[in-house]
Amino acid sequence: MASKGWAGALTLALAFQAQAGSGKGLLETLGRALGNTPRAAAEKARSPYLDPAGTYWDLDQDTLEGAQHLRVGLTATASVGSDMCDMKLLAMAHSSYRLDAKDRQWCLYQWWVADTKINGANGIEQTQTDAIERRYGPAFDARLEKFKTTRRFAVRPDFVSWGGVEYNSARGAMEVYVPLPEISTGGLSVTGKGFVPWFQRTDRVVFSPKWAGRYQLLIRMDSAEAANLARQGRDARDDLVVFSVNRVWVENKVPKMDVTVERVRVGYRNETIEVDLTNKQGAGA
Repeated sequence: MASKGWAGALTLALAFQAQAGSGKGLLETLGRALGNTPRAAAEKARSPYLDPAGTYWDLDQDTLEGAQHLRVGLTATASVGSDMCDMKLLAMAHSSYRLDAKDRQWCLYQWWVADTKINGANGIEQTQTDAIERRYGPAFDARLEKFKTTRRFAVRPDFVSWGGVEYNSARGAMEVYVPLPEISTGGLSVTGKGFVPWFQRTDRVVFSPKWAGRYQLLIRMDSAEAANLARQGRDARDDLVVFSVNRVWVENKVPKMDVTVERVRVGYRNETIEVDLTNKQGAGA
């Protein structure tokens, strides 16, 4: 577990074995605009959506822990975040999946929303779909090309809405259920070794188990350690999951993805639990 120093830079990790094309300039500009800018920081400071703190992708860099950052989840300037369609770009980059014209238009609209929320009006109205395409389309396509040569990704998991972190005294372990963002709105699209299956069956019924589709991680600790963490309280700003994409395919027009989780980080106010899974896959840590 890593103690957080006053500068926030002192990290002693507890490890368990367990743009190409004409859009590159705009892509880099948009990436910087959605990063640690004074305006974005000010928006975060006065945002009413700070409980729980963290998981604001627009305050992150485009690379986290050496992996490509996926812009998914909450933002400092929008209550439910801005979906930049990074998961769809990932699916297109590594499979035959393609967006139709309507879906592409919706994705570029999200880019316009994020850009104008942070940088203000740019002379383009939300109904001007052709102008939005001209401004953001090249950068969107450049990001797709970048993803074609990328296999390692990082994301801030939304434990509060979709995952779980809880201590199981009977097992003597912290149970962490890591949610990964879905590619499609219908879900059921991400799986891999160590994930709770989407469905289970008995002789009589087929059912969806609790934490279906989440990566299950068990971190051994005693009750005193767990009580100390509980007293501190969680700090979602340090939550992170790094994974590599093994395969993407299309099933009944829905993209599916098989991944390997490499690293999980769970933040608390005074320390961070970090688990390196590159040498061991599965539930135990």
